[in-house]
Amino acid sequence: MQKKYNATVAKIMAVYGKRLTQQDYTEMMNRQSVADVADYLKKNTYYSRLLASIDTNTIHRGMLENLLRRSVFETYMRITGFEHISKQQFYNYKIIQTEIDEILRCIRCINAGSDKLIQDVPVYINHLTSFDLLELAKINSFSDLLEFIRKTPYYVVLKNISPNEDGKVDVTRCETLLRNYYINMLKETADSGGGDAEQFNRFLEAEIDLINVINSYRLTAYFGESEEEIEKDMLTFYGRITAERHREIYSAPNAEEFIRRFSKTYYGRQMIRNGYDISNIEQSVRRLRHKYARSVLRRSGSAPLSVYAFFFLLETEVQNIISIIEGIRYGVESNMIASLVIT
Repeated sequence: MQKKYNATVAKIMAVYGKRLTQQDYTEMMNRQSVADVADYLKKNTYYSRLLASIDTNTIHRGMLENLLRRSVFETYMRITGFEHISKQQFYNYKIIQTEIDEILRCIRCINAGSDKLIQDVPVYINHLTSFDLLELAKINSFSDLLEFIRKTPYYVVLKNISPNEDGKVDVTRCETLLRNYYINMLKETADSGGGDAEQFNRFLEAEIDLINVINSYRLTAYFGESEEEIEKDMLTFYGRITAERHREIYSAPNAEEFIRRFSKTYYGRQMIRNGYDISNIEQSVRRLRHKYARSVLRRSGSAPLSVYAFFFLLETEVQNIISIIEGIRYGVESNMIASLVIT
């Protein structure tokens, strides 16, 4: 009988219980500087351990952001090490996610003709990745990138991509292919996680539906892409919104009609019922994804779903802090900052 990892689920709930509250966010939004926010986190929240050895008077935005992102990975290592669940293939998904993100960052830098910033490389994960992230950051051409990843699964995914006449690589197409690979890996390995794979896949399909909605909305609203071009960049997995229904939505001639069509879907109705501003569709999607993750974490005893939902919520919390410190740094009014915080 497959182990269910109940202790890991209990551990996750204990850590989740220490999460930041609305009052914490309000207190941080009322601070005057990044250093003040860091000081609040150090003295009043569970981030005190992360910042224990840091002089918050001298901390800058980039350093704090890097520390926060590193804290997510360190929590991931503690959770997956608790019952040695990292031995199961599914629970390495965050390593794969990081590898994909770094490959895409490399492609964007190649397209821009800019050097990768070594200091931005998450070297703390380097001992677990299938390739050296520091060496990846030195690559300056797509052909060199393909050669670098030849012995990884990512080579098969990207090998048929070619630069255009200007030497640019279609990074959106690369991202779509890599994200499809990632999702397929999650679906295929969820049953190795010691939980209800069907329940996990239902949650994942809702995630994919909402990601497809946002991607297609951006392509419609900001780039005026055709239905054919949008379809090429869709993730090829579907949940409550079928492929046909997706096409009906993103064939809309403009952003207003897109939102009108989307509002009639299951997710659109949920947003309206929850009082979200559906005209701000990107923020509403973020709020709905957060609501789903919070709901399944509270109700599910499935280890794969609990781990996946918990880290989605933790990453949202870190993004909330980053939104606050960026808002303070640029003098954004607190009510505008508050609109970006997802709780």
